[in-house]
This record gives sequence, structure tokens and C-alpha cells, in this order.
Amino acid sequence: MEKKGHFLRKIAGLLAVVMLLAMCAGCGQKPVQPEKPVEPDTTDTEQPTDIVLIQPDDAEVPVDFETAQKAWPDAYAYIKIPGASNMAIREGNFLVQRPGDDDYYLYRDLDGKDNKAGTMYTQASFNKPDMSDPVTLIYGHNMRDGSMFAALHKFEDEDFFNDHDTVVIYTPTQRLTYTIFAAYPRDDAHLMRKFDYSSAEGRQAFLDEIATHTDGHFRDVELTTDSNIITLSTCIGSADDQRYIVQAVLTEAAPVQG
Repeated sequence: MEKKGHFLRKIAGLLAVVMLLAMCAGCGQKPVQPEKPVEPDTTDTEQPTDIVLIQPDDAEVPVDFETAQKAWPDAYAYIKIPGASNMAIREGNFLVQRPGDDDYYLYRDLDGKDNKAGTMYTQASFNKPDMSDPVTLIYGHNMRDGSMFAALHKFEDEDFFNDHDTVVIYTPTQRLTYTIFAAYPRDDAHLMRKFDYSSAEGRQAFLDEIATHTDGHFRDVELTTDSNIITLSTCIGSADDQRYIVQAVLTEAAPVQG
């Protein structure tokens, strides 16, 4: 019995030592806690969709270009067609241009995300963003919800055409006022490739071609080979091979304060 008791005491002593070593091995360590998700630091992150760009109507320039171009570097101008393009700013009142990819914004929004409505744009291969070319071609989709250039089709109504004659384009340095002189359907030929606008003869050919259209509405204004003309182009839903065109000539250029 004495030997058996001695053996049990040895076993108990060994167990005590093992437990003590285990406790010591864990000293100084904190219990493992589940990792908390790391929240992104948004202090300096641009939030373009939250930027309010529209300034009061009586402002000299209705757009904060400095803020806009931080979010959308390709945005270079802002277009207003009183009574025709009174749309939310993110539906396309900015004009954009992507050098090296003329049709980048055909199906992309201002953020460069896929969007079937696209953005109003010009092509860098043919037009400069300072609006100084003799002819500037501006594209915009004819959207069913009335956004983009769908409102151009309002000019099909003669009374509307007669009552609305102005397009205004703002750049960071200028307020450009254009007088609308024509609105009509035409074929889908690329107008920037069809004529040589670098020569007076080519510009005259462009003006002569406009005069051949009789199935639209026209305003009697002076046009010369020195005129600065914008052409707004959109689709015609029932005719894939045609475009609806609104054209306007520059009648006033005023500098604005930066």
C-alpha cells in the first residue's frame, strides 16, 4: 500500500509540473481577438458624384471648373441650350474630349464608367477644346428619358425653333454665345471628314451644303468662311443612317474671370 501511495504521489507531482509549464508558456500573450475590418481612409479621396458644381443662375460662369476638372480631367466646357437642355449636370451638360481615343465617351459617363447614355463629347482628332475651330462637331445620344441631346428634337417644331435661338458654351476663360440658324435631319456622313475646314474653299463647300437642305428650319443669319460654327449631332430613333443636326454660329465671345 505504501508503494502504491508513493506512485500516485509521483504521478500527481508530474501533472502539477506540466500544468505549471503550460501556464508559463502563455504568460505575456494577449488572447487572440477577431480582426476588425479596416475602414478606408477617405480623408483625401475624391468623391466626384457628390460634388455640387452648379452655381447660382446669375453667376458669370455656372460651373466650378477647377473642382470639376479634378474629378473629370477630360471636361473642358459646359453647354447650355436655354429651354432645350435643362438637364441634371451628371446627365451630360459637360463637354469632354479624350485625346487618343475619339469615341471614349460614346458609351461612358463622366467618371469613365460604362453607360449607354455616354457623355456629350468632341473628337480630339478634329477639334481643339478651346472652341476655336471654324467648325466644331459635338455628339450626344438621343435618350428616351430626354437626357443628353434628346432635347434637340424639340427643334423639329417650328414654333420652338422660332422661340429658341441661343446656345451658350462656357470654358474656364470664356462665355461663348451662339445663334442657332439651322435644325434639320441629314445623312450620317462624318462632317469633320467630309470637308477641308483648313481652307476657305472647304469651309465654303460646307456652307453651300447646308443650303441644300430644305426639310428643316432655318434662320437668316450672316455666315461666312470666317464664321465659327458648332454642329450638335444626335441620332434619329427611326433611322439609323441619319442624324438630327442643330447648328449655331458664334455671335459673342466674352472673357470671364477665373
